[in-house]
Amino acid sequence: ACEGGYLAVGNGPSRYEPGPAQIRGRPVANVAYVSIRDLALDSEQPLHVVGHLVDHHLGAGGGEGAWLSEGGGQRPRWQEAGARLGGLYALGYGVDEIARSSLRDYFAQSLALYCRERQQLNAADPQAYRWLRATLWDEGFWQAET
Repeated sequence: ACEGGYLAVGNGPSRYEPGPAQIRGRPVANVAYVSIRDLALDSEQPLHVVGHLVDHHLGAGGGEGAWLSEGGGQRPRWQEAGARLGGLYALGYGVDEIARSSLRDYFAQSLALYCRERQQLNAADPQAYRWLRATLWDEGFWQAET
């Protein structure tokens, strides 16, 4: 139910650009640019970039406000889940240097590793693994609140 949120594959570097953009002359908003090179290298970087898009949209609906990793959320259940991420990040168990660099990168990198190397994430940061399993990967969590 959020406006915007695009994924574009191209030659430039992988990155997430919140806010207005243009793709082929068409105005869009919130674009995850994924590098062809990163896809060819089979790295987690494309999923990391998509993680920022997910973080932004689940937290602030793709607009102004706190992202999910910062305690934002489109619904109270997501706000509660997002608020827990700050505590997990503070424990310092991020799976790698990227995940330990910022709260947003913690979410994005944990999500990327959950998609690619669940055992590695579970061994390095079992709390993040359980959080992802109980939220994004739990169908019941996505059900509309009454």
